[in-house]
Amino acid sequence: MPYTYRKSERLRKNREFVSTLKGKRLSVDGLSLFYAPNTVGHFRVGISVGKKLGNAVTRNRLKRRVRDCIGKVLSDTSLAIDLVFVARRELSTLDYGQIFAVVERALRKAVLRSKKAESAER
Repeated sequence: MPYTYRKSERLRKNREFVSTLKGKRLSVDGLSLFYAPNTVGHFRVGISVGKKLGNAVTRNRLKRRVRDCIGKVLSDTSLAIDLVFVARRELSTLDYGQIFAVVERALRKAVLRSKKAESAER
């Protein structure tokens, strides 16, 4: 069963996306991840797939796969962080297992970097 996000777990407004895109960035195998701390107290996710990646069916399939992978990785996380995933062309050629590995690696890096930044502030 695919992971579904509550409204509170989604970035929905343009200003939320823009503020997250101004945060830190990392890239892993066809996936760019922008992340920034938030004051909500839990993670929020946004996914962007450009029209250059293919037709609507291809883009929506890719978004569903990425969304499901994120849900499986973050389901038990209590991070207060906003995440925007931007899919690149290379990601559309991967199968589900490979996409899961890419998403997991990107999230692990982002969590590690945000924890380092958090501890450096103290």
